[in-house]
Amino acid sequence: MKRLILILLLIISFKLGLSQPAGYDQVIATYTGRYALIKATTSDFDSNRFSVILDIKWVNKKLHPVSPKKDILAVDLRHITISPENSLVLITGGEISAASQTHIRVVFGVNPQFQGGNVSFIIPLLCATTAENGIRQKWQPVLFAQPHQLKITKYIDPEKIQDVFPPEIDILYPLVNKKINPDFPVVNNRMVQIHISVSDKSGVKQVLINHRPAKMIFPGQYDQSVVLATGLNTVRIEATDNLGNTATKDYDILCTYQYDIDTKGGRFYALLIAENDYKDNNIPDLNNPVKDAKKLYDVLVNDYTFKPDDIFFLKNPTRSQIINTLDQLSSTLTDKDNLLIFYAGHGYWDEYKQIGYWLPSDANINDKSTWLRNSTIKDYIGAINTLHTLLITDACFSGSIFKTRAVTEANAVVAYQKIYQLPSRKAMTSGTLKEVPDKSIFLQSLVLQLKANNKKYLPASELFDRVRVAVLNNTPNVPQFGTIQNVGDQGGEFIFIHK
Repeated sequence: MKRLILILLLIISFKLGLSQPAGYDQVIATYTGRYALIKATTSDFDSNRFSVILDIKWVNKKLHPVSPKKDILAVDLRHITISPENSLVLITGGEISAASQTHIRVVFGVNPQFQGGNVSFIIPLLCATTAENGIRQKWQPVLFAQPHQLKITKYIDPEKIQDVFPPEIDILYPLVNKKINPDFPVVNNRMVQIHISVSDKSGVKQVLINHRPAKMIFPGQYDQSVVLATGLNTVRIEATDNLGNTATKDYDILCTYQYDIDTKGGRFYALLIAENDYKDNNIPDLNNPVKDAKKLYDVLVNDYTFKPDDIFFLKNPTRSQIINTLDQLSSTLTDKDNLLIFYAGHGYWDEYKQIGYWLPSDANINDKSTWLRNSTIKDYIGAINTLHTLLITDACFSGSIFKTRAVTEANAVVAYQKIYQLPSRKAMTSGTLKEVPDKSIFLQSLVLQLKANNKKYLPASELFDRVRVAVLNNTPNVPQFGTIQNVGDQGGEFIFIHK
């Protein structure tokens, strides 16, 4: 109650006894009964900025000078109001200015887009009873001020406003099409015409796109052709105005164009193994493996870069015939060549031993030495010195020697010429570990997708993705595609090349 009475008495005495003296812009009173005269001056406008200096003179209520005590003043930077609103920017940082008993300095910058003329701003003052309280942020508004607001007006000469902002860059083409890709513009060409707009108050001196001068096609609009690599490309745009201010903008473009693959003389070989007829009456014959293999043979020869002389078509081969052919391939093929191994026939999966087998035509149901282990096939795949080897089978080929691939990122676009250069040893299977059906949805879908393909380059992983949908929709099996481990795979991929 005593504090409230004191404040009321101070306000009454302030109103009755004080008037704004000449030469000063404001007179204030603090909560401790101290009075101060405020004189505001502004510095010359230079380099797009100027300062406001508040000189503080401590007085008694008769306006006679007195020595300062402990009270300090500061400017509340949070509540400075500026008119026109976007004409000035506050350069002095923080929420509250540096505190003082004698003078306070606040620095303003002029927006280069401002057209010049008078600007006005209202500066609110804060007081603290001691410097220590100021450090502790124990600030209060001044108790009373006359006039109520410290309003300052300054004329900004438009001729002296400098452009300190860099040019503004806007991309006009290519733009993101969210129906195709929500993150990046997609270009299916090896070259794209970048079209941009650049604006600046002082005028544009130079525009570079990927460090090459862009051509001005209309006032404020520029373009430049850019060669793209397959995958994600970053295009750098630089614009400089006549005062030397430079803006830089990086723009990502997803290129789906595939460059021609240099096979370096490598050939495409195939080993097609089809087992219809079994000598052991305890192993049922099959009707379709040879037919399926013949369909695959036809599509490879007619639609892809497989020559008839480079395809080894084994119909109802024995175990020794399969081994001898693999030996022949290991001594014939080079590290530039590609090999497709296809098997259609009976297979067996030993769940207890975790071993998979293929059953050649001379397999004896009671003698596993006449069967062909998956591990034997794996050893030959490692021994045959090709650039790429792809195994496709409806029979079991699984366990620890087979590692399925990771999921590919949605935005990933792989450059075929890059993955072709890296050696690979991959396998594609129907996913079954039980008896293989005579009529295989997996093999039917494989041939169908190879025939339907109209792309020049078809990676094995993409072929698998197409086949997988049909198998999942029509069988209980989950197809698999991945790396055959420990036989030399370095991350590349077998690629079918369309004629």
